[in-house]
Amino acid sequence: MDPFLSSDAWAELASDYNLAVGEVPKQSLKSLALSELMEEETCKAYIDWLMGHIGASHASVASSMLVKRLGRLLVAPVLSAMSYYNQGMGIKLEHCQLFHADASAAGTTFPFATLTDVTVTTPDAHRRETWRAEVLHQLFAERLTPLMRNIAEAGSVSMAILWENVMVRIAPVFACDKNQDEEWNQRVREDFFFLAREAPGELFGMRKNPLASFAETRDGCQLAGRSRRLTCCLYYQMAPEYCLKCPKL
Repeated sequence: MDPFLSSDAWAELASDYNLAVGEVPKQSLKSLALSELMEEETCKAYIDWLMGHIGASHASVASSMLVKRLGRLLVAPVLSAMSYYNQGMGIKLEHCQLFHADASAAGTTFPFATLTDVTVTTPDAHRRETWRAEVLHQLFAERLTPLMRNIAEAGSVSMAILWENVMVRIAPVFACDKNQDEEWNQRVREDFFFLAREAPGELFGMRKNPLASFAETRDGCQLAGRSRRLTCCLYYQMAPEYCLKCPKL
C-alpha cells in the first residue's frame, strides 16, 4: 500500500468524503463497480433501481442525484489530494465500488464508495503543471466524462446539468483556508483557476472546458463556483424544497 493511503492526510480525506479502501461491506443492500455503468443495459437498470430506492420521480432525477454523489465520492477527494497534499490518485472505474448501506444505520439512501486499488503519484520538481494536467485528464477524460455520458443517456438528462452538479461538489474544495499558510492557499487558488478557466476541453474529453460556465469571480478577484446555478439539478422533484442555489427560486 502506498504510504499516502495509510497517512493521517488520507484518513482525513476518507472521513470527509465517505470513502474507503477495501472490499464492499458484506451487509450492503446493493453494490456494483463503476465500470459496470459503462454498459448501457446495466446502467439503465441501476438508474431504474436507484430511482425507486431514493424516491425519485423520474430517471432523470436519479441520474442527476447519482452524478452529484459521484462528485462527492470520487471527484472531490481526487482534487483535494491533488491540491492539498500534492498526491495524484489514479482510480480506474473497475476499482471503484459503489454500495448501498441500510439507510436506517447509514443515514442516507445514496451510495457510498470503496476503492479496491489506487495508484498514487507525486509531481517531479518543476513539473507540477504537467503532472496536474495528467491527473485531471485521467480523472475526467478517461474516467468521469465517458461515465457521465452513459448516465445522461440512461436518465435522459442533459450533460450541462451533470457538469454543474460536479462543479457544485468540487468548488468548496478550493475555498481558502485561514488555518493554512499563503503558499498552500496560493496553490489551491491556482489549481482552481486552471481547472475552471484555463484547462482545455481535451483534459475533460470535451470540445471545450465544461466547468467554465459554472464559475464566477467574487470580491473582484476570487474565482468561485456560481452563487446561483444556471441549471436545475431536479432535486425539488424528490424533496419538499429547492436546493439553495436553485435557479427556480
